[in-house]
Amino acid sequence: MKKKLFIAAVALGLFNLNVSAKDNASTEVKSEVIEQSNVLKGIVSDKLTKETLAGAIITANGQKVYTDLDGNFSISNLCGGKCQIKISLISYKDQTLDIDTNNLQSVHVNLEQR
Repeated sequence: MKKKLFIAAVALGLFNLNVSAKDNASTEVKSEVIEQSNVLKGIVSDKLTKETLAGAIITANGQKVYTDLDGNFSISNLCGGKCQIKISLISYKDQTLDIDTNNLQSVHVNLEQR
């Protein structure tokens, strides 16, 4: 009887440790999401045809991202306040934009062909 009671107590203790470990892990994930709240999203398209452009390069703060097949991009962890982003694509003129990340969350860029 004492042996069964001891095994039950150990199992309950391990279960409690497992539950508290899961609670701590979820708290850490929430803090990471809060830190990455400074995100700029946008879309790049052709100035004349208005078609979205896949593969355009967006550079900001040493980060480089590419537009997806629908011309969308997203850059996280931008500087607070005013930043400069550069958009480039083969056969299009490079474009540089000064943006204020405090007031702007998305941008639409129209590139002009050379």
